Amino acid sequence: MVVAIPDKSNCLLVKTSAEIALKSNQVRQFFTKKLISNIKHSLKNNKVEIEKITRGGGRLYIYAPDLKKVAKVLETVIGIHAIAPAFKGTFKEYADIEKEVLSQAKHFLKKGDLFALKVKRLAETGLSSKDYENKLGKAVMDKIPGLTVKLKNPEKRISVEVRKRDFYIYFSDVSCIRGLPLGVEGNLSFLFEGKPEELLAASLLMFRGCNIFPVVKKKSKKIETHVNKLRPLNCWRDFVFTELKDFKTLVADRQIQAIGLADTKTSKKDLEAYKEFDAKQPVTVLRPLLLYPKPMVSEKKTLLLNN
Repeated sequence: MVVAIPDKSNCLLVKTSAEIALKSNQVRQFFTKKLISNIKHSLKNNKVEIEKITRGGGRLYIYAPDLKKVAKVLETVIGIHAIAPAFKGTFKEYADIEKEVLSQAKHFLKKGDLFALKVKRLAETGLSSKDYENKLGKAVMDKIPGLTVKLKNPEKRISVEVRKRDFYIYFSDVSCIRGLPLGVEGNLSFLFEGKPEELLAASLLMFRGCNIFPVVKKKSKKIETHVNKLRPLNCWRDFVFTELKDFKTLVADRQIQAIGLADTKTSKKDLEAYKEFDAKQPVTVLRPLLLYPKPMVSEKKTLLLNN
């Protein structure tokens, strides 16, 4: 995926995963702080520099010398809903916003375009979101004759987000991988033997906010290469591998809460074997693929292997 960066963009607007917004204020603050930390780790591990990250209203705003490089790294950060190259401006009155919207719209729209203008007001400014949409939409149509408004599935969209003293304009956003920020749900181990479906099973636990500590029968270059396909999801950090014989030590040292496996079979014999295995473990056993639809297992397994 290549993110186009318009000339006037001076930041990246990051929409956090919708699940984060559903949490209580205290939990939301914790999740957002963890997400920012993960973003910084991912950028640092890819040697991508940033100037600062600010936050507010379910958004993060990233300022950096090379926004394209930042956007490329953010594609793999769990907990991000979407990213949008944006222009940040400040205003004292409505006319300041209108002036900048018109300035940018004339480079984005042309006669005959089907467009929509969407405004999200994130602070009290005297106008409602609908007021902004009506006034800005009319101004754009007056400035660029021949436009047609199409609110559903427009060819082009102008998005404006208005805060207390600043505003952001962007023309498109790029969907990311969503999920809960890595680490918010604690530490899990995962038993890896080299099977392709293990990558999917482990990634599903990572998408639920779990740090993964790989457990292997015996360390080898082959198994490490296999597991490291998940390294981009791990904020590009190296995994800490533990051999099965040292599993109980890992549980104590890393406060491991569960161990994940990629089991998929559901015959009576298999279920009895799972029960016997689980009884011997010092922690809960998770099998995220056990009732996962088989076509989805095949599809997502192929996707992970090809990336």
